[in-house]
This record gives sequence, structure tokens and C-alpha cells, in this order.
Amino acid sequence: MKHFLSNNQKAFEEVDSLSLNRAMLFGDGIFETMVYHQGEVRFSSAHQERANRGLRILHLLPEKPLDIARISTLISSHFDSQNTYRIRWNIFRNGLGKYTPVASDFSELLTISGFQAAPKIKERAFISESVRLYDFLWANCKTLNALPYVLANQERVERKMDEVILLDNKGFLSEAGSSNLFWRKNSRIFTPSLNHACIAGVGRKHILERLRQLKIKHSEGSFRPDELMDAEQVFVSNISGISYLKHLNGRQFDTHPIPELESIFNLDTQS
Repeated sequence: MKHFLSNNQKAFEEVDSLSLNRAMLFGDGIFETMVYHQGEVRFSSAHQERANRGLRILHLLPEKPLDIARISTLISSHFDSQNTYRIRWNIFRNGLGKYTPVASDFSELLTISGFQAAPKIKERAFISESVRLYDFLWANCKTLNALPYVLANQERVERKMDEVILLDNKGFLSEAGSSNLFWRKNSRIFTPSLNHACIAGVGRKHILERLRQLKIKHSEGSFRPDELMDAEQVFVSNISGISYLKHLNGRQFDTHPIPELESIFNLDTQS
């Protein structure tokens, strides 16, 4: 694993450690988790769009638009470009101060490590009753303040489970511990609306686009846990791929792959 730092979109430089910053003190920033494959960042335009939206919400206005292509250039110059890598792209406000920021520019930290695809099947999952998500202004972004997901996944480990499903503060289905949530019933695919505090996932975006392209019936909306438990198939997705849940709260579901959606994340397929 290697780390590279850039201040105000200057050239990235490899670093071993960071000095005190607002990411550490306040979680004042956003991040993107991405996949580098065959010389480029997959789904780069969607990642760049979401990152720019997060910067606008945090009032971090770059002098020039974010350029995700320079990340691909960095990796190609420091790593074997024929391999596949996982990238975490942190963007955080410069300066220190207290709650009130003293700067509106930012730094970027890239963490680059080997890629691991999502498991095809997650054997055991549950719906958390202890962690809820709230529809804050930044709820659809991946912010550096990720305590709900930390606590949810801590609960998952303590319960010896493979996945956790999260509800919003009104009791509607939201997402999984690090993935978006989908299910299938009567040949229709369902997923919670972004109004229910789930991350606007890049994988989610591409799945919905594929469903529209293929004219597969689907619905985004407000759903209670009972509707999920009545499904025929439940799956979760992020940029690492799709995982099918075999057991959820003790009930068994279909885990046969959906080829039309699996192909989105096939690393041999250009996107």
C-alpha cells in the first residue's frame, strides 16, 4: 500500500505520514473509492461528478475542475499498469482552526493497494436495529465522517455476520454496510431512493442505467424491511462488484447471478 499527497491540485508526492489536519480533527472532507484497471480509473466520470458535488456541499471550490485523469497518470508511472488496483481518494480542507474553517482550498491523499473483487455470495446478513442513517445535506456523499458505517460493521463482526442492512431514521430501508441495496421480486428490481440517506453509489448509478437500457422493470422508492424480507433475491453492490445475500434475518434467498448486471463489473469489459 502506498500513499500520495497533493496540495491545491499540484503534483502528487509519495508520503509516509501526514501532519495534523482537518480530516483528522473534524472529518472535514470527502472520499471516493475507485478501481484502476487497464490504464484507467473505471467509471471515472461518475466518480469525478460525485466528488465535485461533495466539494460544492462543503464549499470547497477548486480554482480548476478536478482532473481524475492525473490519478491514472500517477499510477501508470509508479505501478504496473497491467494490474488492477483499489484507490481511495481523500479530499480534505486545508488549514486547521476550530469548527469554523480558516481555508477553502484542499489537499488530496491517494491510498493505492491491491484490488479484491466483492464476494459473489454473502452467507449471512441482518438488519441493524442499533444504527440509523439521517438525511443530512451530505448524506448521499462519501464523507470522512463515517461513524455510522464503522459502528454498523463493528456490530456485524460482533454478530459474526457477512453483511449488515441499514435503515434511515424513519425506519425505511437505506443501504448496506458499505454497499447499495437491491432486491428482486416478480421480475422487478427494487432499490431505496436517495431520499433515504443512502450513498449515491457509482455501482448503483451504473446498475440503474443498465436496467433502463434493457427496459427491465425497476423501482426506486420508500420501502419498509418487510418488503425486503418478501423478496425472491437480495443483492448489494459497490465498485468492487455485486454480492448476493443467501440468508437475511434467517430467511434464505436466491443467489443465482444476474448476467445482465454482472457484466457491468466484469474487468474484461470496457466501460
